Amino acid sequence: MSKSISTSKLKKITEVKANPILDHIRIDPDVFKFLHPITLKYNSLGGASGWLGAALTGINTCPDGVGKYQHYANGSIYWHPQTAAHEVHGLIRSRWSSLGWEKSFLGYPLTDESQCPDGVGRFNHFQGGSIYWSPATGAWELHGAIRNKYAALGWEQSFLKYPLTNESTCPDGIGRYNHFQGGSIYWSPATGAHEVHGAIRNYWASIGWEKSFLKYPISDELPVYGGVGRISHFQTGSIYWSPTAGVRVLKEKYRVHVKCLVAPVTFTLNEQFAAMQEVYAIAGIRVDWVTTENLSLPSLEDVDVGGCTMGSTTSEQVSLFGHRNFVGANEAVVYFVRSTIPAYNGCAAYPSGRPGAVVVRSASRWTLGHELGHVLSLSHVNDNNRLMTGNGTFNITNPPPDLISSEVSSMIGSNLSTAI
Repeated sequence: MSKSISTSKLKKITEVKANPILDHIRIDPDVFKFLHPITLKYNSLGGASGWLGAALTGINTCPDGVGKYQHYANGSIYWHPQTAAHEVHGLIRSRWSSLGWEKSFLGYPLTDESQCPDGVGRFNHFQGGSIYWSPATGAWELHGAIRNKYAALGWEQSFLKYPLTNESTCPDGIGRYNHFQGGSIYWSPATGAHEVHGAIRNYWASIGWEKSFLKYPISDELPVYGGVGRISHFQTGSIYWSPTAGVRVLKEKYRVHVKCLVAPVTFTLNEQFAAMQEVYAIAGIRVDWVTTENLSLPSLEDVDVGGCTMGSTTSEQVSLFGHRNFVGANEAVVYFVRSTIPAYNGCAAYPSGRPGAVVVRSASRWTLGHELGHVLSLSHVNDNNRLMTGNGTFNITNPPPDLISSEVSSMIGSNLSTAI
């Protein structure tokens, strides 16, 4: 007896046939099968009438026996179960090809070729790195710690802009680098990856890059205490730059600790340390502000300094200079107070074995460097063009003030100035 199909069953069959999932299914001699992800990607890009153009190969297996690829007139699509299917084309594809396709350290693509935020450049990310292209620079790869640093700085939107090289080996056979439009990133196992740019990079390049006595960078370029000066630290020294001092190599360091009984009011600590570094750069000395501690010592906020004579200190100075938490050997302390008795901007008379100085809260921008210059054995001079003027640092006439060669020699000769 024949069986009729109910209306409800017909509706269910119709609903199944209309299911959008079946858009990706084709019937091949009574067998259902899915299109390959490469074919789906190709179709999504317009197929043979799209910009990839006609297929030049079938879907082939990559040498690793896992991935698949298909080449087209204007590019390729690569697929791997861990990455899905992505297209590569143009000069980025050419660079990837030159490195060894998916067999290279870059591995398989993780993205299609995409436009950079500037609307000009292009990039593909891969399992092991990235390739960036712009009309002005061409296509170059980045990977590893250098790529991570580049990403942390903002990719091509940073001051570095686009890469100009692949990651390359330094002449020592150990370090690695990429050059960019706006600077470089250098890496070594001992130092990690750090950028160098501008005048500091130009000077470092002029003395031999990492082959010079400075060796590899151990920091990015940094602002100096919030001022206009800039500094990069290297394994055996630092390079300082400012509009007035230009480029200076710093081979010595002067470690300074701050103890605040009263906070500065005329110039901030940052402004005073920035000014001090500006002058001390002339001597090739890096000023390291090591720690800051607030002290509650009301009876010493107006400290008696007697005649402020080196080698002669009052009981209040002895008490104040006894506070040396965190201070190591060959390190100085500056104590910020409300005033000295009698009234000075500062005083560098200190008890034996406790190098340091007192600076009042209303001191000038240059007082900190002046008083700590006394701690390095510098004496007063009658010249308002120089840091060590005995006529008051508010009267300095040509900021930043000068140091002369004999003063530089004395500063470097002090046991408080130590090699970096």
